[in-house]
Amino acid sequence: MAEKNAADFEAQQLEMKAKEETAAAQREALDKRREGAIINSRAQALAAASGAGAGTDAPTIVKLMGKTAGEAEYNAGTSMYGGLSRAAGLRDSAKGRRASGKASLLGSVFSGFGSAASGISKAYG
Repeated sequence: MAEKNAADFEAQQLEMKAKEETAAAQREALDKRREGAIINSRAQALAAASGAGAGTDAPTIVKLMGKTAGEAEYNAGTSMYGGLSRAAGLRDSAKGRRASGKASLLGSVFSGFGSAASGISKAYG
């Protein structure tokens, strides 16, 4: 029973870590998007300060800002994928640990029945 309880506790810890991985990936993805927005804001300010134009009438800056936004979104998606993948691995480990704990509990129950049956057969055999 103690081994099953230990396995359940370890599984619970792994699931908590999976939630932390997901939350960390979400924060990192937000940071990547924010970085892209800051870069675009700076690019627009520099373009306006240079006199080259910074609105929709300046196709070069619009094109560069579009690429920057796309790259930021790609980086955000990559961060989310990595975090969700790590979280899935931790949840799978938790599931395996719980199964291992159940198997050890069943093994000890069957072992107990076997010992009892052996004792009974010796007593009456």
